[in-house]
Amino acid sequence: MRWAVVVPFLVMGCGPGGSNGDGIADGVLKPDSVSAVAPATPKGTVSGQVLDTRMQPLTDATVTLLIGSDTSGTAYSKKTDGAGNFMFTGVPAGSGVLVTASKDGYATLRANTTVPSSAGNIPINNGNASLGAMMLADTSGSVSFTLYTPSGHPAANARAYLEATPAGMLAFNGTEASTTSSVIATPVLANEMGIVTFSGVPSPGELARIGGAGFGGYRLFVDPVDYNGDGIIDAAGTVAEFSASSLIGRGYSQLVRLESPTNTDGGGTFNLVATNLASLQATVDRRPSRNLLREGESIFLGFNQPVLRESMLAILTDESGRDQIDVTVTANATGDVYSITPAAGRIAEGQEYNLILRATSAYSGLVRTWKGSFVRGDVKSPRALAITSVTFKDLNTAGNVSNVLDAGECVVVTFNQVVSTNPGAVIPLEATLSGGPETLNIKTVLPASYPATGNACFPGEATKFPIDSAASATTRFYFQYGTAGAAGYPPLNPRSVTANLRMEFTKFQLLDLASYYETAWGVPVPATTVLEKQLLAPQP
Repeated sequence: MRWAVVVPFLVMGCGPGGSNGDGIADGVLKPDSVSAVAPATPKGTVSGQVLDTRMQPLTDATVTLLIGSDTSGTAYSKKTDGAGNFMFTGVPAGSGVLVTASKDGYATLRANTTVPSSAGNIPINNGNASLGAMMLADTSGSVSFTLYTPSGHPAANARAYLEATPAGMLAFNGTEASTTSSVIATPVLANEMGIVTFSGVPSPGELARIGGAGFGGYRLFVDPVDYNGDGIIDAAGTVAEFSASSLIGRGYSQLVRLESPTNTDGGGTFNLVATNLASLQATVDRRPSRNLLREGESIFLGFNQPVLRESMLAILTDESGRDQIDVTVTANATGDVYSITPAAGRIAEGQEYNLILRATSAYSGLVRTWKGSFVRGDVKSPRALAITSVTFKDLNTAGNVSNVLDAGECVVVTFNQVVSTNPGAVIPLEATLSGGPETLNIKTVLPASYPATGNACFPGEATKFPIDSAASATTRFYFQYGTAGAAGYPPLNPRSVTANLRMEFTKFQLLDLASYYETAWGVPVPATTVLEKQLLAPQP
């Protein structure tokens, strides 16, 4: 430590010995005071006492000190004395320090504090950061939990983790300090009874003394469980908290029920919660433009619970619900996500297809079915509307020979894609059918979605599979060629007379934009559209 002596003086004159011969120059005073200057870098101390939870001193506990950003800690490590005391001297005043107290068989406590720089009369009384009593919990205890699945099975082989906190505390400290102390147990697997036992942790009694009633406790973490090894999650993981005092009251034993596996918050009844088809979603949207499936794209299905292995049934049909199309069903490893891929070359652009699903929950055994539809098409490449065929239903109402269109029989118009109205109201179309020298004005052309039950033009029509018949979009429209025996509607034989169907949309397209006809891509059919196609006899 450096000291400086300050001597006040006054120079009045100079001479060999002054006027009085005392050898001291006249006007120079004798020193009468000495000032002490404090050191440029004042020092302080850090002290405390390490105890167990019963307030008994812990001898030979290791205490280390980290100062500021110096992480070496080599010069600041001590063992506690017989009374559990420790002190570090020569610590720079004003510095932040991290004090770590540890001992085999006990939890580790870390405390962060600052050495005072203004306390006392430095350097006579150094600034002291007193941590008071540093209490460490004994880690020779153990706790057990019994895990079981939502179906009541023991969660065998469940992997669990445990954190005991707080496992240490400061008491009677004379300075502001923040602390942290917890014990992380080694992960364990539940036995065949679903029991997990964690050793080398503070007992509930130890934590209760450290944290007080309701504060000291345990955090239990459990991974999702496949207890029977079939690759399907049988129970979701969980994070549960238990106060030490509550475990004391329950005899240190606790049953933990794992929740049902779910892909959505809250779980609930087995359901389809994610899919790229709006027709299958909870808020059903059957519009073709909301159910476009690109070439090569699979149908995505995400369930909120795992599906029982081999229980997924998917049936894909054409618009009529009579012709089945092969599909490939693929499940993920946990059984809650599926993809359905139609057979290559079987899906035509603009056409509607029906999908029927059946699945069983691997958790509850509940069986659910879903019905939906989709249209093959890329939203970026809409196709213009066109007529692909015009034919008729040969009902022989007048007893005429086959393949002749008679009055009262029905003409069927098929488009190259499904056509719908928004919001689905039926808008009569007008078409002109010409045959030979005559031109006949047909008043109404109506949609005929499959199956057209109760329709005189499609008697007894039925689907082979139970498709969703509520969809209004369809490729099939029809009109009646007059009424049976009506004058002015002579028989037409497409084999001998050329008859063309002509549709001019400007004649029937309403001014209400919400009621426009629209294509499978959701594109309104322009009022300037004119479509024409020759009438052909029914195929034998």
